Amino acid sequence: MTEQIDIPRAWDQLRVERLCGTLLVIGAPDVGKTTFAQYVYRRLCAGLGGVAYLDGDPGQSILGPPTTITVAVAIHGEDSFPPRGQMWRRFVGAVSPRGHMLPLLVGASQLVRAAWDAGAETIVYDTTGLVDPVRGGLALKLAMVDLLRPTTVFAIQRSQELESLLIPLRRSRRVRVIDLNPAPVSRRRDVPTRQAHRARQFAAYFAAAGDVGARHLLTADWGRLAVFPTSRFFLDRLVALEDASGFVLGLGIVLQSDIRARQVTLYTPLASLVGVNALRLGDVVVDPRTFRDQRLTAMRERLSAASTQCAET
Repeated sequence: MTEQIDIPRAWDQLRVERLCGTLLVIGAPDVGKTTFAQYVYRRLCAGLGGVAYLDGDPGQSILGPPTTITVAVAIHGEDSFPPRGQMWRRFVGAVSPRGHMLPLLVGASQLVRAAWDAGAETIVYDTTGLVDPVRGGLALKLAMVDLLRPTTVFAIQRSQELESLLIPLRRSRRVRVIDLNPAPVSRRRDVPTRQAHRARQFAAYFAAAGDVGARHLLTADWGRLAVFPTSRFFLDRLVALEDASGFVLGLGIVLQSDIRARQVTLYTPLASLVGVNALRLGDVVVDPRTFRDQRLTAMRERLSAASTQCAET
């Protein structure tokens, strides 16, 4: 996943080796946040030990399957990406933080704490691209700052779109703000491109479960496990299998549900239910053949419309 790019001079002049704590990288979609975050991570690894990378975009994830956020700690001496050390993952349950900001914030907080406990001294947090204030984007970023107390915020913006957040941050002096222009290599990705990326990520993740004809299935007795938020196991709904701390052990796609037996059959790369403490249902359905995803509400709307049309005919 290491990619050779032309490094802007402004990046090269940053004295990132002196930075520690949580480093928050914020910006709108397609401004080069991930490219910059990986660049900073590699530079830190070259000069320091105890570096971690938090992949915080559940829609365009790189360290794990979509709907999740992941933190990974570098092995001492490595300077390549992705990190090869300890890793933890949290389930957001959606490919956008809209409507799922609390799970995103709670998950990020737990991942940061896990990295600290593992000995990390610096965490590079590549955040989601939601910054539209009307959609709650800037409020989300402010909540991240208040909750995680980063030492530095790297703000990448095209035309002052982050200023309503950055102005009070600069005045408060609670965090160091470093302004950057978008990377020259950054290019806008349309919705189909983003959907195709998620399908590839899901396909790569579920590859260990085999193809549809020879898939690996697990049957879980939800009467003996905690289920969040409710036990509504719709066909193709995405489910996280979590340990007692709420970290993801694996993801599964619902293939069958038996309400009377209180059992659900999942298509998953997870080999067994050992260590599974809870099932957490997402708001996404994933086709186990194409790995294309759609919002659960969108699926319900289509089913409702189809039922209405059949009734009218």
